[in-house]
Amino acid sequence: MRALIPKMVSIRKRLRSGVQTLELVIAFPLLLIASLAIVQFATLSAFQATVEAAVAEAAREAAKTIDPLDAPQTALVTFNRAMQLHGITTSTPEIALAIDLVGSHTVYGDSAITLAPGSVIGNEVRVTAAVSLRAAPTLNLLKTFGLDFDQRTIETTHVSGA
Repeated sequence: MRALIPKMVSIRKRLRSGVQTLELVIAFPLLLIASLAIVQFATLSAFQATVEAAVAEAAREAAKTIDPLDAPQTALVTFNRAMQLHGITTSTPEIALAIDLVGSHTVYGDSAITLAPGSVIGNEVRVTAAVSLRAAPTLNLLKTFGLDFDQRTIETTHVSGA
């Protein structure tokens, strides 16, 4: 009887290591996908925050200009300066910037992206940017799992008045 006990313990250890391997095989892909999703959404959130901040800054700077005819160029320069942190500007394909003043709608960047004119009153300046994630320097980690972000576009608008 005593001779059987060590053999039973050794059999249990082998069975347990097989169960642990099976658990790892089941859990690892789920942990990998969850980790990739966290990194993916963090980079997308950071990039979207940058686009929103660039648009808001462009609208504020354009609203501060004394001559309304200088507002579109001021917004363009400000937006490009802010977006150069990510290595993109309105000259990059699939990025468009629209500046609306009373009686004026100016669009810079990719002409294939249509940005409808927005309504403004008085001395307001409305700046709208559309940035395709295909042009953005963001990771697309979940593409192999069927979640492709390259087809998405971040579009944001900010209105500022003097």
